[in-house]
Amino acid sequence: MRSSAVSNAGPLIHLVRVNGLHLLKTLFQEVIIPVEVKVETVDKGKERGFPDAIQIEKAINEGWIKTKRVEPDKKFDRVAKIAGLRSAEVAVVYYAYQNHMIALLDDDAARVFARTLGVAIRGSLGMILDALKKSLISKMEAFEMLDRLSEVMYLAPAAYRLVKKEIEKSS
Repeated sequence: MRSSAVSNAGPLIHLVRVNGLHLLKTLFQEVIIPVEVKVETVDKGKERGFPDAIQIEKAINEGWIKTKRVEPDKKFDRVAKIAGLRSAEVAVVYYAYQNHMIALLDDDAARVFARTLGVAIRGSLGMILDALKKSLISKMEAFEMLDRLSEVMYLAPAAYRLVKKEIEKSS
């Protein structure tokens, strides 16, 4: 059985920009986004004329990305903000923690915070590797997505090399 995931804005935007948003529908049984993520990706994205906002909104309208109101308790919120998380990231980590879901996060501070709570995380790079392992994309598509990702988000050179090596090793 596929697991469920709760996503922050970064992975959604990054996957749209590498033509990979559709992978979430196959990789996960359910994809949830907190209202804050919807506001950031769709509402503000449309205001700014970002084409990725339209694709994310389409996925919401189709029902395979679901929006939820998440209300972290005050102590959790305070500790998460001290750790450097923004409201949307707090909501993602809190929901994932409370519901034993995978948190889709690309931001380092949010990833570290989630890990300290035992929350399983996956980033844009990991989802490309997962899609390759499940034969949802070809090796060539994985390389293309990796290269496009390096143009739309910061990738540490070591992370780029590691993922490139994993793609090369895949059968």
